[in-house]
Amino acid sequence: MTAPEKSAILLQLDSDPQPSVFDSVVAVDAGVDHLLRHSNVRPDRVRDLVYGALFTRAVPDLRRTAIFIGGTDVSQGEAILEAVKKTFFGPMRVSVMLDANGANTTAAAAVLAAAAH
Repeated sequence: MTAPEKSAILLQLDSDPQPSVFDSVVAVDAGVDHLLRHSNVRPDRVRDLVYGALFTRAVPDLRRTAIFIGGTDVSQGEAILEAVKKTFFGPMRVSVMLDANGANTTAAAAVLAAAAH
């Protein structure tokens, strides 16, 4: 008998005082089963949050866990991303997306719009 597939978990790390509701709604509409929202995230506080996502699942199940980094300060988001990447080791890693201030999704949309013309 095969074990059921694990739930899809998104760890939302936001540097702002409140996690972005916009980003949360997009995550839910994209099919995330469980959204774990954290505010006021700083690079020196990232390790234990990431460990919580890594050490609770077997390596094959980590593909059902991801980290989204948001907030309005792009440089703070980049620093959080670096702290997340430094936490990974060997096969203990998950997918990560940085979209502080919508910078990456806006850039991707601009490229697609420009390509259409």
